[in-house]
Amino acid sequence: MPLDPGLHPDIALSLPRLLNIRLWAKARKPPHAGRSSSERGKPGRSPGLTFRELRAYQAGDEVRHIDWRVTARLGRPYTRLYSEELDQAHWLLLDLSPAMYFGSTLQLKARLGCELAAALIWQGEKQHNTLICHGLIPHHQSQRGSVLPLLESLCHHYQQGLARRALSHSLADTLSGVKLPHGAKLTIITDHRPCESALCQQLQLLSRRHDIHYWQIRDPLEAALPSDGQLPVAIDRPGQHYQGWLDGGHAGFSRRYQQAAEQQLTHGKQQLLPLVQRLYLLDNGQTLQQQWQEGLCHQG
Repeated sequence: MPLDPGLHPDIALSLPRLLNIRLWAKARKPPHAGRSSSERGKPGRSPGLTFRELRAYQAGDEVRHIDWRVTARLGRPYTRLYSEELDQAHWLLLDLSPAMYFGSTLQLKARLGCELAAALIWQGEKQHNTLICHGLIPHHQSQRGSVLPLLESLCHHYQQGLARRALSHSLADTLSGVKLPHGAKLTIITDHRPCESALCQQLQLLSRRHDIHYWQIRDPLEAALPSDGQLPVAIDRPGQHYQGWLDGGHAGFSRRYQQAAEQQLTHGKQQLLPLVQRLYLLDNGQTLQQQWQEGLCHQG
């Protein structure tokens, strides 16, 4: 009888594993991240604040709160006033599409994504958390208080995604159905590939009223080829079938592969930075705990 792949220790995602994340996710906030893994995008609202009103600029107002569009239209400076946000709602969209069920060394990207989702939920345990899973069966769940139901859902939907069945809906479709309340923060955890135009349009609309933190996960094999050996490749799409090899031992081919990977990453970054407040990159070849404690995935 074949072994269930979901039981393999390098693939399995158990509830105790997500519960144990609390031990280090809440111990302390990681130090400020370097630009290699976390970059600031468009200016957002100040953390912990929500928009209250717009009024004419007065002496002593912070320059960073000036609304330049209104100022240009009316010909005099106007300031956006904020109030303390005591209970900011946190909405978390996790991509569990087939592309996330890939990993060349340590783990599947989907498992790292689930662990990251759990860490962020633990960090905001007292907030009103809403989890949306983009997978074979769309899932939407809100929770206040105990985070256990959300962690159970992560395990359940991760297990379902191991079948790697093609989805009939895109990440943009899932995001278009999200109705964010005023002042809510949106976190998206997905692949590192450039966004489709429909997803960029959704992000642009949402970024006008909400802070968006966007997390990308990239596998080491998607960044560079191993220096020795050949890797078999098969592409099987409607009207397109190809089988071949990725030759890491060929210096010229390996260099072109790495250049193409960097160009793809740069293109995705250029797309996203004007649309989100923070853009993060996680390495699927390292554990989440290691990257978290080293400050590589700080929420700033």
